[in-house]
Amino acid sequence: MTWEPGLSHPDSFIPVRAYSGIRTCLCLVLLVSLCSSRAGAQEDEGAGRLYVTNAERREAGLEHELTPWLTASFLLELEGEIENYRLIASGAKENQRSANATLQAGFVVSPWEQAKAELVLEYDTETEQLIADEAFASLELNDSWEIEAGRMYTPFGVYISHFATGPLLELGETRADMVLLSYSPSEQLDLSIAAYRGDARKTGQDSDRWDGALGIEGWLSEQLAAGLSYQSDLADADERLLEDWDDRYQQRVPAISGFVVWSVADYEITLEALGALKDFRELDRDRNRPLAWNLEFVHFFGDRFEWALRVEGSRELEDAPELQGGASLTWRAWENSTLTVEYLRGRFETGLAVSDDDEPYDRVESLAAQFSLLF
Repeated sequence: MTWEPGLSHPDSFIPVRAYSGIRTCLCLVLLVSLCSSRAGAQEDEGAGRLYVTNAERREAGLEHELTPWLTASFLLELEGEIENYRLIASGAKENQRSANATLQAGFVVSPWEQAKAELVLEYDTETEQLIADEAFASLELNDSWEIEAGRMYTPFGVYISHFATGPLLELGETRADMVLLSYSPSEQLDLSIAAYRGDARKTGQDSDRWDGALGIEGWLSEQLAAGLSYQSDLADADERLLEDWDDRYQQRVPAISGFVVWSVADYEITLEALGALKDFRELDRDRNRPLAWNLEFVHFFGDRFEWALRVEGSRELEDAPELQGGASLTWRAWENSTLTVEYLRGRFETGLAVSDDDEPYDRVESLAAQFSLLF
């Protein structure tokens, strides 16, 4: 199956000079868009966002052949967000702003037709760190089987979204050292199973243990696709739900995820959900079994625009809205770039999201923009 049904919900903010950063990002977007107006007049294939899942983002970029066996690709993202929180007790509002730029560089080494190695480097101005987002080697055993080993993401969740900010259910995304085996008996079916070594460990044990994840995705018809995935330990996710306990757990908490995509003509509806199957004994009872879901409706308008509606929610997920909804508009300025703007409004379950003074939040409104450029 060739279809892959996605950017993350921010957990921290940059209050100092953030507004200036947002203005700088938007000015750069406007300048690049104006300069590309003639190029954008040429007809291109596809419409809307350049990628709608996290896996597609990591594979995005234009391939440049540096040598017969080495190719490189690059992705630039400029993001800005303003969030207004309302406090329950006083009714006062808190404003939080963030702005950052991300540069991603991907390299593929293909010494033989059936073998390759991939490296994805990423620099984020918010963290001011250069990291190896992925680094792995793969070998195609035949037309149906492929084995991969290295640093990569587990086959748990798909994280579909047409918005600038990722869905709440990204709490399950997990990157680890692993061995991944994939089987595709037909173009309509993909199976994946992974053995990985996560960051979370059992309390009182120094040696890390192997964990597992598996996923299945398939086309049920020409318009309908669906998938399920499972992971043996949600504490291994990049969200680090047990960070305050040094990623130590009393028992493993497995999790399950599923998605459905219905697509016809210029419309698409996606639904995805992810949640823990057991309680985290370390966490309070009102947040020890997190779950999140995301429902989006998308209309592709011509060759260059799409608009989308989102309704998402969570249960027992700290700092996340219980229910949130909004709209986004995406413009493909030219073939290799997109500009997405969005508005979201959400409400919190009492006590799950608090200010620095431990005063509970009631509601949140956010306005965000993202400019993506492949080169």
